Amino acid sequence: MAIVDTHAHIYSEDTKTYPQMPNPYLPPPGRGTIEDLTNETKMNSIDQVVIVQTFTVYQHDNRLTMDTVRENREWTTGVLNLDPFDEESVSLMEDAVALGVRGNRVSAGWPTDDAVLPEHRRLWQAAQRLEVVICALLNPPNCRSLANLLEAFPEVPVVLDHCANLSAADFPSSDNLRTVINLAQFKNLHAKLSFLVTGSEEEFPCRDMFDGVRQVIDAYTPDRCIWGSDFPTSLWIPKVTYQQHLAIFQGHLGLSEAEKTAILGDTATKLWFS
Repeated sequence: MAIVDTHAHIYSEDTKTYPQMPNPYLPPPGRGTIEDLTNETKMNSIDQVVIVQTFTVYQHDNRLTMDTVRENREWTTGVLNLDPFDEESVSLMEDAVALGVRGNRVSAGWPTDDAVLPEHRRLWQAAQRLEVVICALLNPPNCRSLANLLEAFPEVPVVLDHCANLSAADFPSSDNLRTVINLAQFKNLHAKLSFLVTGSEEEFPCRDMFDGVRQVIDAYTPDRCIWGSDFPTSLWIPKVTYQQHLAIFQGHLGLSEAEKTAILGDTATKLWFS
Protein backbone atom coordinates (compact mmCIF):
# COMPACT_ATOMS: atom_id res chain seq x y z
CA MET A 1 0.00 0.00 0.00
CA ALA A 2 1.41 3.38 -1.05
CA ILE A 3 1.44 6.10 1.61
CA VAL A 4 1.33 9.79 0.71
CA ASP A 5 1.85 12.52 3.29
CA THR A 6 -0.21 15.49 2.05
CA HIS A 7 0.83 18.04 4.68
CA ALA A 8 4.49 18.74 5.45
CA HIS A 9 5.98 22.16 6.18
CA ILE A 10 9.63 22.83 5.32
CA TYR A 11 12.15 25.15 6.97
CA SER A 12 15.67 26.14 5.99
CA GLU A 13 18.60 27.04 8.21
CA ASP A 14 19.91 29.23 5.36
CA THR A 15 18.30 32.48 6.43
CA LYS A 16 20.27 34.50 3.89
CA THR A 17 18.78 32.73 0.89
CA TYR A 18 15.40 32.28 2.57
CA PRO A 19 14.85 35.25 4.91
CA GLN A 20 12.30 34.83 7.67
CA MET A 21 9.49 37.11 8.78
CA PRO A 22 9.83 38.92 12.13
CA ASN A 23 9.11 36.60 15.07
CA PRO A 24 8.84 33.43 12.97
CA TYR A 25 7.14 30.32 14.34
CA LEU A 26 10.00 27.81 14.21
CA PRO A 27 10.54 24.14 15.11
CA PRO A 28 13.36 23.03 17.42
CA PRO A 29 16.87 23.23 15.88
CA GLY A 30 17.47 20.51 13.31
CA ARG A 31 13.76 19.80 12.83
CA GLY A 32 11.64 20.63 9.82
CA THR A 33 14.42 20.62 7.23
CA ILE A 34 14.28 18.56 4.04
CA GLU A 35 16.89 16.25 5.61
CA ASP A 36 14.64 15.74 8.65
CA LEU A 37 11.65 15.05 6.39
CA THR A 38 13.69 12.57 4.35
CA ASN A 39 14.54 10.67 7.53
CA GLU A 40 10.89 10.58 8.63
CA THR A 41 9.73 9.27 5.26
CA LYS A 42 12.33 6.49 5.29
CA MET A 43 11.55 5.44 8.87
CA ASN A 44 7.80 5.37 8.20
CA SER A 45 7.78 3.96 4.65
CA ILE A 46 6.26 7.09 3.10
CA ASP A 47 6.29 7.03 -0.69
CA GLN A 48 5.54 10.64 -1.60
CA VAL A 49 5.07 13.97 0.17
CA VAL A 50 3.15 17.18 -0.51
CA ILE A 51 5.15 20.14 0.83
CA VAL A 52 2.94 23.00 1.98
CA GLN A 53 4.27 26.57 2.00
CA THR A 54 5.23 27.61 5.53
CA PHE A 55 3.38 30.91 5.89
CA THR A 56 4.29 31.35 9.57
CA VAL A 57 7.95 31.80 8.63
CA TYR A 58 8.07 32.82 4.96
CA GLN A 59 4.59 34.25 4.40
CA HIS A 60 4.00 34.62 0.62
CA ASP A 61 7.67 34.14 -0.28
CA ASN A 62 7.37 30.72 -1.91
CA ARG A 63 10.99 30.26 -3.02
CA LEU A 64 11.89 27.58 -0.47
CA THR A 65 8.88 25.46 -1.41
CA MET A 66 9.60 25.85 -5.11
CA ASP A 67 13.32 25.10 -4.75
CA THR A 68 12.69 22.08 -2.52
CA VAL A 69 10.22 20.57 -4.97
CA ARG A 70 12.53 21.23 -7.91
CA GLU A 71 15.40 19.46 -6.13
CA ASN A 72 13.25 16.53 -4.91
CA ARG A 73 10.79 16.19 -7.75
CA GLU A 74 10.94 12.39 -7.82
CA TRP A 75 9.12 12.09 -4.48
CA THR A 76 7.59 15.48 -3.66
CA THR A 77 5.22 18.07 -4.99
CA GLY A 78 4.29 21.40 -3.46
CA VAL A 79 1.51 23.73 -2.43
CA LEU A 80 2.25 27.44 -2.68
CA ASN A 81 0.57 30.17 -0.66
CA LEU A 82 0.17 32.93 -3.20
CA ASP A 83 -1.09 36.35 -2.22
CA PRO A 84 -4.46 36.68 -3.97
CA PHE A 85 -4.07 40.48 -3.95
CA ASP A 86 -0.73 40.38 -5.79
CA GLU A 87 -1.15 40.70 -9.55
CA GLU A 88 2.02 38.65 -10.07
CA SER A 89 0.58 35.57 -8.34
CA VAL A 90 -0.76 33.94 -11.48
CA SER A 91 2.65 34.24 -13.16
CA LEU A 92 4.27 32.69 -10.07
CA MET A 93 1.79 29.82 -10.24
CA GLU A 94 2.74 29.23 -13.88
CA ASP A 95 6.45 29.20 -13.00
CA ALA A 96 5.90 26.83 -10.09
CA VAL A 97 3.91 24.33 -12.15
CA ALA A 98 6.87 24.04 -14.51
CA LEU A 99 9.01 23.00 -11.51
CA GLY A 100 6.61 20.29 -10.36
CA VAL A 101 4.37 22.21 -7.95
CA ARG A 102 0.76 21.04 -8.13
CA GLY A 103 -1.14 23.13 -5.60
CA ASN A 104 -1.90 26.54 -4.13
CA ARG A 105 -3.22 27.33 -0.68
CA VAL A 106 -5.76 30.12 -0.36
CA SER A 107 -5.67 31.40 3.21
CA ALA A 108 -6.16 35.16 2.93
CA GLY A 109 -9.23 37.31 2.43
CA TRP A 110 -12.03 34.80 2.91
CA PRO A 111 -15.38 36.61 3.31
CA THR A 112 -17.75 35.70 6.12
CA ASP A 113 -20.77 35.87 3.82
CA ASP A 114 -21.42 34.22 0.45
CA ALA A 115 -19.43 36.79 -1.51
CA VAL A 116 -16.59 35.71 -3.79
CA LEU A 117 -13.63 38.07 -4.07
CA PRO A 118 -12.51 38.75 -7.65
CA GLU A 119 -8.94 38.04 -6.49
CA HIS A 120 -9.98 34.56 -5.37
CA ARG A 121 -11.82 33.95 -8.61
CA ARG A 122 -8.67 34.90 -10.56
CA LEU A 123 -6.62 32.28 -8.68
CA TRP A 124 -9.25 29.60 -9.27
CA GLN A 125 -9.39 30.43 -12.97
CA ALA A 126 -5.62 29.99 -13.15
CA ALA A 127 -5.84 26.75 -11.17
CA GLN A 128 -8.39 25.40 -13.62
CA ARG A 129 -6.23 26.28 -16.60
CA LEU A 130 -3.02 24.90 -15.06
CA GLU A 131 -4.62 21.82 -13.42
CA VAL A 132 -3.60 22.98 -9.96
CA VAL A 133 -5.19 21.72 -6.74
CA ILE A 134 -6.62 24.45 -4.51
CA CYS A 135 -6.18 24.03 -0.74
CA ALA A 136 -8.72 26.11 1.16
CA LEU A 137 -7.55 27.13 4.61
CA LEU A 138 -10.49 28.77 6.33
CA ASN A 139 -12.99 28.45 9.17
CA PRO A 140 -16.66 27.45 9.04
CA PRO A 141 -17.96 31.06 8.81
CA ASN A 142 -16.07 31.40 5.51
CA CYS A 143 -17.54 28.29 3.93
CA ARG A 144 -20.42 29.98 2.12
CA SER A 145 -17.88 31.79 -0.05
CA LEU A 146 -16.07 28.49 -0.60
CA ALA A 147 -19.33 26.79 -1.59
CA ASN A 148 -19.93 29.37 -4.31
CA LEU A 149 -16.43 28.81 -5.71
CA LEU A 150 -16.89 25.04 -5.63
CA GLU A 151 -20.11 25.44 -7.59
CA ALA A 152 -18.53 27.85 -10.08
CA PHE A 153 -15.43 25.67 -10.67
CA PRO A 154 -16.58 22.03 -10.47
CA GLU A 155 -13.53 20.81 -12.40
CA VAL A 156 -10.99 22.29 -9.97
CA PRO A 157 -9.93 19.74 -7.33
CA VAL A 158 -10.10 21.33 -3.89
CA VAL A 159 -8.83 20.23 -0.46
CA LEU A 160 -10.53 21.42 2.73
CA ASP A 161 -7.44 22.01 4.86
CA HIS A 162 -7.84 20.55 8.36
CA CYS A 163 -11.58 20.27 7.58
CA ALA A 164 -12.04 23.97 8.37
CA ASN A 165 -10.27 23.46 11.71
CA LEU A 166 -12.86 21.24 13.35
CA SER A 167 -12.12 20.41 16.99
CA ALA A 168 -13.36 18.09 19.71
CA ALA A 169 -15.86 20.77 20.77
CA ASP A 170 -17.66 20.28 17.42
CA PHE A 171 -18.60 16.66 18.14
CA PRO A 172 -20.91 14.85 18.23
CA SER A 173 -22.89 17.70 16.63
CA SER A 174 -22.43 21.42 16.01
CA ASP A 175 -23.09 24.07 13.40
CA ASN A 176 -19.42 23.86 12.39
CA LEU A 177 -19.65 20.11 11.82
CA ARG A 178 -22.87 20.48 9.83
CA THR A 179 -21.17 23.08 7.65
CA VAL A 180 -18.30 20.73 6.83
CA ILE A 181 -20.63 17.77 6.25
CA ASN A 182 -22.89 19.81 3.96
CA LEU A 183 -19.90 20.74 1.79
CA ALA A 184 -19.51 17.05 0.92
CA GLN A 185 -22.20 17.56 -1.74
CA PHE A 186 -19.48 19.12 -3.91
CA LYS A 187 -17.75 16.16 -5.53
CA ASN A 188 -14.56 18.13 -6.27
CA LEU A 189 -13.95 18.77 -2.55
CA HIS A 190 -11.63 16.53 -0.51
CA ALA A 191 -11.36 16.34 3.27
CA LYS A 192 -7.91 16.56 4.86
CA LEU A 193 -8.20 14.52 8.05
CA SER A 194 -5.24 16.14 9.80
CA PHE A 195 -7.72 17.79 12.16
CA LEU A 196 -7.91 14.53 14.12
CA VAL A 197 -4.83 15.52 16.12
CA THR A 198 -4.97 19.31 15.85
CA GLY A 199 -8.53 19.35 17.19
CA SER A 200 -8.08 16.79 19.96
CA GLU A 201 -8.07 17.63 23.66
CA GLU A 202 -6.50 14.28 24.54
CA GLU A 203 -3.09 12.67 24.27
CA PHE A 204 -2.25 9.92 21.78
CA PRO A 205 -4.24 8.28 20.22
CA CYS A 206 -6.71 11.20 20.47
CA ARG A 207 -9.82 9.05 20.81
CA ASP A 208 -12.08 12.05 21.44
CA MET A 209 -11.92 12.72 17.68
CA PHE A 210 -12.61 9.22 16.37
CA ASP A 211 -16.41 9.47 16.06
CA GLY A 212 -16.19 12.87 14.42
CA VAL A 213 -13.60 11.74 11.90
CA ARG A 214 -15.84 8.78 11.12
CA GLN A 215 -18.69 11.17 10.35
CA VAL A 216 -16.49 13.11 7.93
CA ILE A 217 -15.23 9.95 6.21
CA ASP A 218 -18.78 8.66 5.81
CA ALA A 219 -19.91 11.97 4.30
CA TYR A 220 -17.02 12.41 1.86
CA THR A 221 -16.22 8.70 1.34
CA PRO A 222 -12.64 7.42 1.58
CA ASP A 223 -12.12 8.30 -2.09
CA ARG A 224 -12.25 11.98 -1.10
CA CYS A 225 -10.33 11.82 2.18
CA ILE A 226 -6.57 12.22 2.67
CA TRP A 227 -4.04 11.99 5.48
CA GLY A 228 -1.39 14.58 6.30
CA SER A 229 1.25 14.43 9.01
CA ASP A 230 1.55 18.10 10.01
CA PHE A 231 5.33 17.70 9.78
CA PRO A 232 7.28 18.74 11.75
CA THR A 233 5.07 17.25 14.43
CA SER A 234 7.41 18.53 17.15
CA LEU A 235 6.15 22.03 16.31
CA TRP A 236 2.59 21.63 15.09
CA ILE A 237 1.27 18.64 17.05
CA PRO A 238 3.83 17.89 19.80
CA LYS A 239 1.42 15.52 21.58
CA VAL A 240 2.24 12.89 18.92
CA THR A 241 5.23 11.85 16.87
CA TYR A 242 5.16 11.41 13.11
CA GLN A 243 5.02 7.63 13.63
CA GLN A 244 2.15 7.91 16.11
CA HIS A 245 0.12 10.18 13.82
CA LEU A 246 0.41 7.61 11.06
CA ALA A 247 -0.34 4.76 13.50
CA ILE A 248 -3.68 6.35 14.43
CA PHE A 249 -4.84 5.88 10.85
CA GLN A 250 -3.11 2.55 10.33
CA GLY A 251 -4.61 0.92 13.42
CA HIS A 252 -6.28 2.86 16.21
CA LEU A 253 -9.05 4.48 14.15
CA GLY A 254 -10.42 1.11 13.03
CA LEU A 255 -10.39 1.77 9.31
CA SER A 256 -10.93 -1.14 6.94
CA GLU A 257 -8.08 -2.13 4.65
CA ALA A 258 -9.89 -0.56 1.70
CA GLU A 259 -10.38 2.68 3.64
CA LYS A 260 -6.72 2.79 4.63
CA THR A 261 -5.62 2.19 1.06
CA ALA A 262 -7.69 5.15 -0.15
CA ILE A 263 -7.09 7.60 2.69
CA LEU A 264 -3.37 6.97 3.18
CA GLY A 265 -2.40 6.72 -0.46
CA ASP A 266 -4.69 6.26 -3.43
CA THR A 267 -6.78 9.41 -3.10
CA ALA A 268 -3.73 11.62 -2.64
CA THR A 269 -1.90 9.93 -5.50
CA LYS A 270 -4.77 10.74 -7.86
CA LEU A 271 -4.89 14.32 -6.63
CA TRP A 272 -1.21 15.18 -6.62
CA PHE A 273 0.86 12.65 -8.55
CA SER A 274 -1.19 11.30 -11.45
